[in-house]
Amino acid sequence: MGVRSFGRAAPWWLTYVVVSGLAFLFLGERVLVGAGMVRLLFSGVGGIGLLGALAWRFVSWTNAIGEAKRSERLLLLAYVGCALAAVGYAVSSERGMSLLGMDFADGDTERRYEVIVQVISSIVLAASLLPALGAQWALAAHRHAGHAAFGVESLRVREIATGGLSLALAGGFLMLGGYITSERDGTIDFSYFKTSSPGTGTQELVRNLGSPVRVLLFYPEVNEVKDEVQRYFRSLASSVGNIEVETHDRMIEPTLAREHRVTSDGTILFIRDDRTERISLPAELRSARATLRDFDRSVQEQLMRLARDVRVAYLTIGHGEINDPSDDPGGALLPDTDPLRQTRGLREILRVLNYRVEDLGLRQGLGAEVPEDAAIVLVVGPQRAFLDEELGALDRYAARGGALLLALDPESEFQMGPLEDRLSVTYNKTLLANDRQFARRRGNISDRQYIVTDGFSAHEAVTTLSRTSVGSGIILAGAGHLEVPENASSDDVRRTFVVRSLSSTFADLNGNFEFDAATEQRAQYNLVAAIEAIVPDTVAESEDVPVVSAGLIDGASSTEIEQDETGTGTMRALVYADAQMFSDGILRAIGLNAALVADGVRWLGGEEDFGGEIESEEDVPIVHTNVEDVAWFYFTILGAPMAVLALGFVNVYRRRRKGRQTA
Repeated sequence: MGVRSFGRAAPWWLTYVVVSGLAFLFLGERVLVGAGMVRLLFSGVGGIGLLGALAWRFVSWTNAIGEAKRSERLLLLAYVGCALAAVGYAVSSERGMSLLGMDFADGDTERRYEVIVQVISSIVLAASLLPALGAQWALAAHRHAGHAAFGVESLRVREIATGGLSLALAGGFLMLGGYITSERDGTIDFSYFKTSSPGTGTQELVRNLGSPVRVLLFYPEVNEVKDEVQRYFRSLASSVGNIEVETHDRMIEPTLAREHRVTSDGTILFIRDDRTERISLPAELRSARATLRDFDRSVQEQLMRLARDVRVAYLTIGHGEINDPSDDPGGALLPDTDPLRQTRGLREILRVLNYRVEDLGLRQGLGAEVPEDAAIVLVVGPQRAFLDEELGALDRYAARGGALLLALDPESEFQMGPLEDRLSVTYNKTLLANDRQFARRRGNISDRQYIVTDGFSAHEAVTTLSRTSVGSGIILAGAGHLEVPENASSDDVRRTFVVRSLSSTFADLNGNFEFDAATEQRAQYNLVAAIEAIVPDTVAESEDVPVVSAGLIDGASSTEIEQDETGTGTMRALVYADAQMFSDGILRAIGLNAALVADGVRWLGGEEDFGGEIESEEDVPIVHTNVEDVAWFYFTILGAPMAVLALGFVNVYRRRRKGRQTA
């Protein structure tokens, strides 16, 4: 190994001069733009420092010999790369392009040139500066050596410099990958895909429409979306035999397209008698996949519009209902943070069943009378008591043959008032729990309030549930139970408890979620009541309000009356012992819960013949609690790096142990 005097060798701090010079250039050219002499001073100091360090390193390289020369050469190349990166930035700046006399045809070309040169300069800078810092760190132990080659291990210097180069190239690759993906944005969907099949609800709807429905599919002759849609309607036609499916190409049959005002591919027409409804479904499969997963819902919505005119469903507000987040009594349960305070799913079900949803509170006249166009009134989870005037309006609405839905919360202050006598049912607010069969949500003992049940009766309000296989059930997320009043009379009211709890359920009197045999009892508690009452024609005439009776009013508005031979109508009501089951947190996760609500709405509207499920292949989102989210956050931020670090320690320990055994 050659040894040479250290007198002309570069000092140990020279690499840090390069770093300082680059920092001064950055401040002058990017931070202090427009600062005049201050900018010029910083840029000048940075440039002089960088060039001076490069010259000094060149001299040191020419004077070094042996192992020291190899290390000096590596550092010299790194300095040259840093200088080239600075030059590259200079020629991509406006001042640099002006000095070079560069002229571009348009702004896009100039921008492309700037991006390319700056990206290359950044990669060159990283691939030069990181190896230089690594090599300088390897030489740090020899900064006080008397000779340039004394104790210098060029192999070690090269290894660390190579590591820095690898890190820089990896960062450059990630930067280029990010830029390319942002410029060439695209998606590849590897998720599960299947077009929904015709549900039993859609089949019953088509079967009960009477006159046949023509379905016209306007797609190109060869099209993947058309094949999926055609397969759905062929299955529906083979099941009910009351539907005719036709495929057309609007370019080949322009007269037919103009007749039905079809101006684009991907149009599906539903024609029954003199009514026409349509669905627009993109002709590209990538764009249509999401709709195809839930296609049965879209079809049923259009068929309901063919069956009858739109009806109005009123949701009461102003009492802390879960459908009225602006009146949240707690002030903390906001609709965007708690799925149990959202009712988008309920509104979607009503829309599919051809109801227009309106709010009903004091401002909308609830203190006087329920609007005459109300087909259904829904009271979903009120937290505060209604005014006597509001309860009176609901009672008079029920008395004249209205359709009423009550979903109650055991923690609320709501009282049924005159509705208790009218409906011949009372609400017990004691929370039900089950320590054997329950749904897990929070991961603690309070989960026992999320009771499950498959106790369904054979009633039209639970048509779908009564047809399900044994073991299929629904979830209630905090229910009381229903009872029959002591003075109830069954002469003019027909009451049926259509859903009951499992026999292992108990009323948790002390709220500890534990079964206390001494004071509590396991039993089948009543959860949902369907109530019907005969309304004499004289009531409707005296109130001058139409009576809505059971049976589909084909092609008629919701205010027309269909009465039986005795001149009477029917009042219908549903009372649910749990309000949370109408929230998105339950409806969108449990299909049978959604079917229970849909069947209830159909029965209230006299359309129980259309009962059945809506098929969907849509992915159900997984809902985590706050505790789970925090756990996942810390696991990904701390757990994963700690696992990698532990693996590294194990690997180093094994290598050292193997080295000792070899020695």
